[in-house]
Amino acid sequence: MSSDTSKFHKSKKSAAVLKHALIDSYAGPFIGKTGKWSTDHRVAFIDGYAGPGRYDDDAEGSGAMLIRHAQKHVSTPRTVELHFVEEKDEFAAKLREVVAKEGDGLKITVTDGDVSHHLPRLLKLCEGIPLFVYLDPCGLVIPLEEVASIFDRPSGYGAPATEALINLTAHIRRFAGHLTSDKPIEASLKRMDAVCGGDWWRAVWLEKYPNNQASEDDKTAAEEAVVAGYAEKLRERAGGAGTWVIDVRPRADLKPLYYLVFATRHIDGMLAFGESASLGLQEWRKYHAKVAAEGTIFEENDAWLKDWKAQEELLKKQWVDTLAARLTTELAKGEAFRIIDRAEEILGDDLVGVVRTLHLRAAINKVRDEGKTTTQTVRVKDMLTLTITPA
Repeated sequence: MSSDTSKFHKSKKSAAVLKHALIDSYAGPFIGKTGKWSTDHRVAFIDGYAGPGRYDDDAEGSGAMLIRHAQKHVSTPRTVELHFVEEKDEFAAKLREVVAKEGDGLKITVTDGDVSHHLPRLLKLCEGIPLFVYLDPCGLVIPLEEVASIFDRPSGYGAPATEALINLTAHIRRFAGHLTSDKPIEASLKRMDAVCGGDWWRAVWLEKYPNNQASEDDKTAAEEAVVAGYAEKLRERAGGAGTWVIDVRPRADLKPLYYLVFATRHIDGMLAFGESASLGLQEWRKYHAKVAAEGTIFEENDAWLKDWKAQEELLKKQWVDTLAARLTTELAKGEAFRIIDRAEEILGDDLVGVVRTLHLRAAINKVRDEGKTTTQTVRVKDMLTLTITPA
């Protein structure tokens, strides 16, 4: 069933900033890395809930953003194929206008209707080449079995990359409300069963939020537990794909509006997505700094931008100091190691997806300057897999 999304596409809201920043920062590396070895250097994207391509204020939606990235490779060996699906007639018509105006020279399809119906055909079109699937509904996403079918492709060494980014909306709360309602609607619960790949989520929710007297924190904990369970089920069904969950909030002090679940079968995908997550969060913080300055003296002459940059430098220093302290603790054990193998000890839950290469490089350099490692970072691109040796 469709949701009324007409208001959502008037202008880009806070909740959309992070997910679009993620797509924007990740599309380039995905095209560049996976297309290097693919058949005829082809790379494909499927956007299953594409919307109108651009917002009414002309800001990029996912469609225009992917077209822009594809256009960058028109004169390169890469061939980027875009497959858009949109159920709402009005949005599909606008999307076709965007494609006609901005997609010259590209291989693009626009399909009207429900992505559930068209996904098998589109997956067939993308056989044998790297594929990234973006599922960003305004309501509940398609059933887990359909999402997992994206990964019913060859895997292992030499197989083309298969990755997906799925938006699990906080509509989970609305559907889960039937579990503690005096008048539950079983059809709604079964709809959630399909999304989650079974009714397991019911017990998980009730363990954290057993009745309506429980707190809002309990409800958030229940929601997070269901999302974590979803990611685990997807990993199992997709044959061991790695998953990464990001909660997206309108502000840092508010409850999540939705959760993004990234799935990939390759460690390089996880590493690249971590970099994109960090960049996306930086863009999110910048957006909120600008919004907070609207109507104030800080809006004049972009004073907010100077203040935001100062805050970013402060965050960088804090993160580098924390990383350096944790690296020092690991180095004190007297054995060489890689950050990727000690992620829990060094990144922890607080910095994973928050810091990126520039922070890790600075932390390693700081520790080396303190005489605790001999490891050099010059001309090294990947800090996570760099072997760090005690001095």
